[in-house]
Amino acid sequence: MSELRKKLNRNEQIWGYFFIGPQFIGLFIFILVPVIQSLGISFTSWDMLSPAVFSGLDNYKKILTDPLTWKVIENTFYYIAGFAILTLIISLLVALALSNNRIKGFIIFRSIYFLPNITSSVAISLIWLWLFNPDMGLINIILGVFKIPAFGWYTTTEGAMPTIILMSVWQSIGYYMIIFLAGLNSISNTYYEAASIDGAGKIHCFFRITLPLLTPTIFFVITMMLIGGFQVFNEMYMITRGGPADATRSIVMQIYTSAFEYFRMGDASVLAWILFIIIFTITLIQFKFSNKWVNYDT
Repeated sequence: MSELRKKLNRNEQIWGYFFIGPQFIGLFIFILVPVIQSLGISFTSWDMLSPAVFSGLDNYKKILTDPLTWKVIENTFYYIAGFAILTLIISLLVALALSNNRIKGFIIFRSIYFLPNITSSVAISLIWLWLFNPDMGLINIILGVFKIPAFGWYTTTEGAMPTIILMSVWQSIGYYMIIFLAGLNSISNTYYEAASIDGAGKIHCFFRITLPLLTPTIFFVITMMLIGGFQVFNEMYMITRGGPADATRSIVMQIYTSAFEYFRMGDASVLAWILFIIIFTITLIQFKFSNKWVNYDT
């Protein structure tokens, strides 16, 4: 009997390796190999047309001493700060409002909020280009009705990044709302029933029950926001192309520009590794301190 069980376990292992094999092959070919290649390219001078020439640490010295590098890093952190804070607060508030199944048409509202997330970011960028057009955009027309002076929005260094942040927040609210709804539904009603017996109000329940038990979901959302925020590209490229005066140029956009506009693959690889180090470091810090505020006891 034990021999038969061992044979069945061996067959299950073989089939398990068979099904996960394509995933590992894809991971190796399309992720691990390019990562290793990009590390090698970062030490070379290569324009994709002529053979690569080893340049040592020259690319790293050039990138790290270039003021534009620190400018794009600053822009990226600016975008992430605005995007993460606004999206976290708004999506949580929307999830709290729609978690009540007694609201008439709550399913329709959930679908409406989620719809922008499945819409192409390119299409949304084109719509926002029209809405925030400084000359004939709908937003400035509405402002004019209330005698408010028209604003340049994405054509000014002060308004370009906030405009992109608002667009990203509007597009992402639905996705994180769904995650928060899942987190809210996982909280047992017994906590609220016990609190109501003790005379606790809704605000007290939110800060003493909902928020602490929702911290694993908040931790996941923040992690996803940070990783996604560091990779922002479409919105900035479609609306401002990094301008005006590099006010909206992100790290990923600078990688794209260096690689596919100026054909400096070595510089692009260095920037990619800088981005990897930043994301990896921040993620490690998050997981390091998560046990101080994340409560998994639900």
